[in-house]
Amino acid sequence: MTTHPKIAIIGQNETGSQIADGLTRAGASLLRFDPALKSPAGSLEEAVSGADVVLALGSSAGPARIAQRVVPLLREDALYADLNTGTPATKRQLAALFPAGSFVDVAVVQQDPVPAEGPMMDVAGTGAQRLIELLEPFGLTLRYVSEVPGEATARKLIRSLLAKGIAGAVIDCLWAAESMGLQSWAYQEILEEFEASSGETAQQYLAGTAQHIKRRQIEIMDVVAMLNETGYESTMLAGIEFNYGRILHGKKIPFSKRP
Repeated sequence: MTTHPKIAIIGQNETGSQIADGLTRAGASLLRFDPALKSPAGSLEEAVSGADVVLALGSSAGPARIAQRVVPLLREDALYADLNTGTPATKRQLAALFPAGSFVDVAVVQQDPVPAEGPMMDVAGTGAQRLIELLEPFGLTLRYVSEVPGEATARKLIRSLLAKGIAGAVIDCLWAAESMGLQSWAYQEILEEFEASSGETAQQYLAGTAQHIKRRQIEIMDVVAMLNETGYESTMLAGIEFNYGRILHGKKIPFSKRP
């Protein structure tokens, strides 16, 4: 495969545009095709047949349909990198369509703000190392995960569980405070909590919950009683109570013991 690869970008979304802009500034040879356009410039065949690397982005046609169309068009030593959202199982299903060594599961790591050179991406699959070798010279930041397709996507979704869970807890706390006229105070408390947080804070949450689970369960029961009085129906408390019940019945909290 050439050290100056021809790159085909299939589909269109904001992240893809950032990646394409970074590659263009670095002097990469790009061909773009969007299956969603009624009258795209060129064709999928023209974009893919001469490409060394195909980057598949969000498309209304769906990742499986695009992959199935691309498979017979790929050169023998070309790489197919799927940046679409989905599940690890979806990525494994896509990988099974391609020859060994040619599929890459790519998961964009959310960064705010996005660096000028483009977002960081985790890569997994049998073609992951080759993709890094080919695209890092053009300024892309690619982080190797493993040869197992789906593992990059799994990491992205676990990070999403954490981020969306924190956001959900913050919103629920503000709504609960609003039901008692305390939303301004609660907002400032939340800001101060985040400003004082560190890795040690996370460790304290894990260790403290494991050590004081019965006491914390009682505190949550008091929270439930208080919100019942205000009429606010929490979106998070049922899950917290369920988790505490699991812990009380013997489910271990990972990393709750201090090193």
